[in-house]
Amino acid sequence: MQPPPSFDTWTSLFAFAVAMGFFLGISIIVGKSKKNIPIALLVLSFSLILFQYVLFWTGYQWQFPYLIMLPHVCYYTTGPLLYWYLLTLHKKEVSFNYALHFVPAFLVSITFLGSLINMLHIAKIEIPWPWFSNNPWLIAAHMAIYAGISLRLIFSGKTANKYQALRKRWSTVLTGLFTVFVLAYLSYYILVHFPFFNSQWDYMISITMSLSIYAIGYFVIKEPQVFDGEFFTELFLPDENQDLPFETSLMNELFQKLTHHMETQKPFIDNELRLVHLADQLGFSTHLLSKVINKKSGKNFNQFVNDYRLQEAKRLLLENPDFNIKTIYFDVGFNNKATFYNAFKKEFHCTPSQFRESTLSSS
Repeated sequence: MQPPPSFDTWTSLFAFAVAMGFFLGISIIVGKSKKNIPIALLVLSFSLILFQYVLFWTGYQWQFPYLIMLPHVCYYTTGPLLYWYLLTLHKKEVSFNYALHFVPAFLVSITFLGSLINMLHIAKIEIPWPWFSNNPWLIAAHMAIYAGISLRLIFSGKTANKYQALRKRWSTVLTGLFTVFVLAYLSYYILVHFPFFNSQWDYMISITMSLSIYAIGYFVIKEPQVFDGEFFTELFLPDENQDLPFETSLMNELFQKLTHHMETQKPFIDNELRLVHLADQLGFSTHLLSKVINKKSGKNFNQFVNDYRLQEAKRLLLENPDFNIKTIYFDVGFNNKATFYNAFKKEFHCTPSQFRESTLSSS
């Protein structure tokens, strides 16, 4: 008789990571940049694997036996998804033929479908190539190959500017966690043959998957431009040392038009303002607008827009003593209160409340 299903501290943390993974994956998919689809699918794959692990450890898998083969499908998708994302991030061409990388996952899906048909008693069929779908050494080798070629891609790229440096840092963290996951997976099937092995060591695989999900969540919060369309736009710009394709006088004229638009129309108060939206308003291409902002202000799009938002917040605090500080971040265009407070303190060396108090006391 099976013991009743139950959760402990570890499985509860893993269950939370699963929920966070599903939320992150869906959030990235519905975001503005379609180039982030591979990383979103990678997060969802890890979440599905971890979900099945949680079902196994808590005893709930006997209530959902149809999902038992799901991790094997996801294992074979993780490597191709990671490499696909990194290729996109490093401006490498990804053709339709890249779908061939998912052939192993497709073959395991057929095995999964056959098992499902048998479990549901729809028909009695022979499971195709079970040796392939259930072989941990093949799974480990498959993932290790993608970890290796991903690391080679990362360290063969240049870091000529801050965007490429951020790309390398982010790619290294992501691929490093994936490599640790592969090593944890491999070590489990090696150590299981030794007498000192403890079944709880299986948690190491889930810990690395959870860390990957949490790391992506951290970058979503701390480095949101990684998942923003503007980040890809900046990466695709020519090197800063290249000669400008237009005269300095024209650059000055375009920048003057931009600043006039920012000061008179205040597009920055739109919380959903993106590079493409501002470019459409000005009649510029996104590429040209990025170059104008970079060359004339020395800032990226987010920094440039946030400077206007901070100045607007300053104006509101000075001109409206009764203005609600709790909502001012949203009124000037910020989506996140913590981001606004950090940016305000960095710019003015005090919080909005302290800024107002010092203004009132000096008047």
